[in-house]
Amino acid sequence: MAPQALISKIPNSNQVVLSAIRGVVDSVEALAENGFVVVAVELSSVLRPTIRIQSCGKCQRMINQGEAVYYSYGRRDHCGPYREGQFMLGRCRVVWTEFGN
Repeated sequence: MAPQALISKIPNSNQVVLSAIRGVVDSVEALAENGFVVVAVELSSVLRPTIRIQSCGKCQRMINQGEAVYYSYGRRDHCGPYREGQFMLGRCRVVWTEFGN
C-alpha cells in the first residue's frame, strides 16, 4: 500500500499527533544544527510541543537580542534560585532552566 493511502486511513486525531511529531523532529534537527543540546521532549500538548534544551551561552545571547524571554522565576529547596527561558521554533516551544540566578 502506498504511504499516502496509509495516511488516509489514519484517524484525524492521530494525524494531528503525527504532524506534531514531524514538527518536533524538524525542530530538534534545527536545534542540533545550531549547537543546542536537547534533553527532553514533552508532547502533553500536541498543538504546541515543548522541547527542553541544556542552558548555554547561546540561550543568553538570544535573551540579549530579544529572540527569547524569561518566563518563570523561583526557588527550589535543593537547587536555590532558578529562572526559565523560552523561544518558539516552528510550532514548538523551546525551554531551558538556569540555576543560581
